[in-house]
Amino acid sequence: MHPSYEHMQSHFKENRATFSMIAAVACEIGRESDATKLSIKPDTAKSEALLDLANTVEVDSIIYWEKNNKCSLSMPVFENQDNAAHQQFAYRYNVSSPRQYNAEKHSYEKVKSAVSEGNKSQVAFDMKLARRWFFSFFYKNVS
Repeated sequence: MHPSYEHMQSHFKENRATFSMIAAVACEIGRESDATKLSIKPDTAKSEALLDLANTVEVDSIIYWEKNNKCSLSMPVFENQDNAAHQQFAYRYNVSSPRQYNAEKHSYEKVKSAVSEGNKSQVAFDMKLARRWFFSFFYKNVS
């Protein structure tokens, strides 16, 4: 079962210090790797500790990339794909071009019906949680 938007918001607020620590360490690992994009794996003591910490806040994986000399991170919390749709709930850090969240248009039920009825092939948004932090969501047709 997917998390609610409210859960994504309250969970972030309750664990803000942990998310800040994750961002600091993940950005450091990314910069040290010299990669422009990196899926962080538990291949060192530092990255293993980072992923263990991320696991305590329901984050399964961390993707790092550098854009405009800034560390950006994507941390999926829930992802599901069936024959009809692919959806993802994620925490993202330093989003360069956030997609505006609109409470009226973006309720989960409205998004789901807009995509399943074929009115839209994909709906995505970035809800601001704190400075540099977003709850990012997408739901897209894959049939």
